Amino acid sequence: MKIIIVDDHHIVRQGMKFLLSTEKAFEVVADFSDGSELISYLAMHDQPDLIIMDLVMPNMNGIATTKVIKRDYPNVLVLILSSFVDEEHVMGVIEAGADGYEMKDSEPDVLIQTIKRVLSGEAAFHPSVEAYKASGLNLPHVKNPLSKRELEVLEEMSKGLTNKEIAEKLFVSEKTVKTHVSHIFTKLEVKDRTQASMYGAKYNLYK
Repeated sequence: MKIIIVDDHHIVRQGMKFLLSTEKAFEVVADFSDGSELISYLAMHDQPDLIIMDLVMPNMNGIATTKVIKRDYPNVLVLILSSFVDEEHVMGVIEAGADGYEMKDSEPDVLIQTIKRVLSGEAAFHPSVEAYKASGLNLPHVKNPLSKRELEVLEEMSKGLTNKEIAEKLFVSEKTVKTHVSHIFTKLEVKDRTQASMYGAKYNLYK
């Protein structure tokens, strides 16, 4: 199984390569310090079976990178390996389409088993992550997903654009934008543009 490691800490990548070398079925074909390097590599090389990826990295973080991978290379499996377990990161990872989520302080044999589970097609998430997944299903944007156009309006709104400016940019009427804004407030259960923008940023609803 061909594996790529993405982590901004060199010592973590070296440690992971050593651990994975103990399994004959695993072959680490490349390692990178951030998501942008990985995406450039994937565009020019054969796809790996699995990418083991950190969450917090410079230039392009794990959530943004996972979204691109799952969009452009849907058959590539992604296992998040992180020291962070909180609602914001967990829901971002789930919505991005990651296949698993394990903690960096897990025992080596536990990590190996998680990798094998993901490679076998199983969704493998750490118990702490599962707890957040369960509670996260009740989040407004999960219960009432925004449409593609509503997400576009929300993104422009977060930049401080007025309804008129958004209408001009998206080539729709100002009345249409007002309707989208109203739907966004209702779906996200917020009262104003600032709250909507903060919500969108917190849960990575736009790039």
